[in-house]
Amino acid sequence: MLAIPGLLALVIGGLSLAKRARRGLPSAAVKALWGLVNAAQFLVPWLGWSALLGALGLDAGAALRGAASVTAFSYLTGALLVACFRPRGAADVTRAEVAVRGLPPEFDGYQILHLSDAHAGPFLSPRALRARLSPARGIECDLVAFTGDLASSGWAVAGAAAACCGEVAARDGAAAVLGNHDNWLGPARVRAALEAEGARVLVNSHMTIHRGRARIHVAGVDDASYTRRDDLGAAFAGIPEGEVVVLLSHTPDIIRERGVTRAALVLAGHTHGGQVVLPGVGPLYVPSRVGRRYAQGMHWIGDGWLVVTRGVGEVSVPVRINCPPELVLVTLRAEERSV
Repeated sequence: MLAIPGLLALVIGGLSLAKRARRGLPSAAVKALWGLVNAAQFLVPWLGWSALLGALGLDAGAALRGAASVTAFSYLTGALLVACFRPRGAADVTRAEVAVRGLPPEFDGYQILHLSDAHAGPFLSPRALRARLSPARGIECDLVAFTGDLASSGWAVAGAAAACCGEVAARDGAAAVLGNHDNWLGPARVRAALEAEGARVLVNSHMTIHRGRARIHVAGVDDASYTRRDDLGAAFAGIPEGEVVVLLSHTPDIIRERGVTRAALVLAGHTHGGQVVLPGVGPLYVPSRVGRRYAQGMHWIGDGWLVVTRGVGEVSVPVRINCPPELVLVTLRAEERSV
């Protein structure tokens, strides 16, 4: 019985180690590493069940055969779940209006199309990503904001995914930040792929958008989730006090940081909305330190707005339940928020 917690700890530790180790590895080494991890995902449950059945008194051969049956049944059940709940086709388009104090009249009605978490790779091919982004190509907006996790595997896939995102046009172009998967995959390569498609990648920096003499600022922080490469002070450096700032962050966790109140609007992803959302229960798991409350949607956070998208792709399992892929079209309004 003691072997089961040990095996679970081994596979969890191995997955964590693999994520850290793949940074900077050549493509062949990354593929070999993940091949071993994928094999372990089958072998560890099989051996774990074998240990359990052996502890219950079965001989080794019977324990291995019984465990193989249980494991195979689990994987077949998972395959059926994927077949039933794997999202296909275009992403939903959600529209949100945000009243911003101090917004120059010239920016009233300014529209930002918020994309996040493409996760191109094993679960979502570039072709399928293009289909999910198809509604975006019919939207006229002022800025495209991409908040990270372009791809989950392969630099070639990242380039193809960036090309799909680059097909979405906007008057002021595109601004992007990096997510945890981008940093694991190789931040320089992902940044180069996005920049090759004309995106301005904001790594703890900002850009300024003008309408005549009026202006607003779009700041971006590097990943503030697992890799903790964010620097909010650097992102805001040089922006005059009192001017409107839209902050791009891969994760909503950035709202915990001191100084985030300078932003009138924070756009974030990373959570996927939970991917699996059960009626009366909510999302089963949200990878965020700010909890399930900010898994998706529009939230007033005291001094400004936080908009969290469910994202375009999936991670871990290619399943969404009550949580379809999403693009968010945010419209800025020059109004005071009534309290």
